[in-house]
Amino acid sequence: MSRPDLVLLHAPSVYDFRETSIMFGPVSDLVPSSPIFEMYPLGFTTMAEYMERHGLHVRIVNLAMHMLSNAKYDVEKAIRQMEPVAFGIDLHWLPHAHGSIEIARICKKYHPNTPVIFGGLSSTYFHEELATYDCVDYVLRGDSTEEPFTQLMFALKRGGSVSDIPNLTYKSPDGSITVNPLSFVPDTFNHVKLDYAYSMRSVIRDRDMTSSLPFKGWLSYPVTASLTCRGCTKLCPTCGGSAYSFAQHFGRKAPAFRDPELLVSDIAHVKKHIPGPVFILNDFQQAGQEYIEAFLTGLRRINFNNPIGFEFFTPPTEEFCALLDENLNDWSVEVSCESHDDAVRAAFGKHYTFEEVAESIETALKHNCSRFDLYFMTGIPTQTAQSVLDTVPAVRDLYARVNNDKRLLAFISPMAPFLDPGSMVFDNPEAYGYKLRAKTLEEHRQLLLQPSWKHILNYEPDGMTRDEMVDTIYEAAIGFNQIKAAIGIADPAVEQITELRIREAHAAMARIDEIIAGTTGPEREQQLADFQHEVDRLNESTVCEKSELNWPAQVTWTHVFSNIALWFRVNFETIFPKTRKFEPQPVEWEN
Repeated sequence: MSRPDLVLLHAPSVYDFRETSIMFGPVSDLVPSSPIFEMYPLGFTTMAEYMERHGLHVRIVNLAMHMLSNAKYDVEKAIRQMEPVAFGIDLHWLPHAHGSIEIARICKKYHPNTPVIFGGLSSTYFHEELATYDCVDYVLRGDSTEEPFTQLMFALKRGGSVSDIPNLTYKSPDGSITVNPLSFVPDTFNHVKLDYAYSMRSVIRDRDMTSSLPFKGWLSYPVTASLTCRGCTKLCPTCGGSAYSFAQHFGRKAPAFRDPELLVSDIAHVKKHIPGPVFILNDFQQAGQEYIEAFLTGLRRINFNNPIGFEFFTPPTEEFCALLDENLNDWSVEVSCESHDDAVRAAFGKHYTFEEVAESIETALKHNCSRFDLYFMTGIPTQTAQSVLDTVPAVRDLYARVNNDKRLLAFISPMAPFLDPGSMVFDNPEAYGYKLRAKTLEEHRQLLLQPSWKHILNYEPDGMTRDEMVDTIYEAAIGFNQIKAAIGIADPAVEQITELRIREAHAAMARIDEIIAGTTGPEREQQLADFQHEVDRLNESTVCEKSELNWPAQVTWTHVFSNIALWFRVNFETIFPKTRKFEPQPVEWEN
């Protein structure tokens, strides 16, 4: 097996989570990954595919997944045995602030002369502070770093200059930090491929299944995602991926959309190899009617049979639902309306009414929508504890309005653990009624080591205390759980187990507060360590059963034969590497 040019490492949220008692709570209940956020960013896949297309050898190693899967997995030993030209580490989401730096330190411990490169939106926001860490050599900024990163890798391999590589922040030999212009911000999203066959090829080539798994349980629920664009048109104040954030911090003035035919091609690859559902991220309605029609007719042309779900930033209309029904076999909708209260939702930058939400649900179900996932959130601007509790009867009335249709699934979770860096609220918290508890990268790293999600939060809203946020989310979650049981969405026995777990989690939060208030130093650490087994037991599926998020999937012989053919092709290319075809390297990459 050839030496990789680049090893992309994905760290757990907190590096030593296996030895540390932290009540992460419901922070990841409504996403596929566990509380240590083992799901690596989609950018890993596009980055690796782009580089390999241009002749580099890239390996993804999901350290978080290895650590979850094997309690004895030795991270230091694994990194010590690696010999790449460079290490790449993602800090796309701020909850990885602790683990990512600790992994970088291990890389430098065993490979002091091997460059360590960071990337991602949080890396971009904190790029100058990040570059001051001894274990960080380079930071690539922006949302589209496939090409600058490829240029950097060729420069490192050939000993060339990095002074002209766009979007690069780096440490010079004298320790000073240089910030190159953020000039590579492509206006389309067509130069990369979201090719899940790359991950499958890497499994065959590297003989490492675990590193390619995006999250725990993926093999039993093989969900995939496709991106319609990079960037956004919306101005949600707490979102680090809003139009404001991209324009202010990431150099993007408008979204870069993926050509609808290329997006359909991405999804056709999924259809060929993977039996699970596909989730379409970043509301494709933003691109306009011509794009909408081209994308949906393209899906009809390839006769896409996998379940497909769409993230919509506004409730879909009657006309739009009819168009989905006309072109798709099995489609679902996700809308995050945040609150039942129109004023609270408007304060969050979403200017539609709860009545419009209800009408959209009725319309979607009428047009054969397979499921309509509706999300609510706590901790948002102007929201009070009573407003959170009032969500429960509002949701009960909503179910009654649609005759308790089981295709409607409502969820609630806290905005945790962090307000996004680069969001409007993070940049100007007082204007939105927030107090920030951390501003620097290092301050966030230290918060992540606190013993419960209440103490990890990087913000305090003026509408609720942190104690009220804890109390109301657990109480509201019990209400949602009871509604689903009464309707028949949840089995009564499962409902009882879930409610018990919610109450136990709430009690565990109180116990952690008692330990913090009543002890200090080694005594506190010992009592928290003694409580770790209980904390670990309650850290997943707190406010709902995680399986509620899952859509059905079915393996066919087409998937089997396609993957067998892929296995033979990759092994042939591994034995005879000259048979692989590469795209030419642009002249400016040659140093």
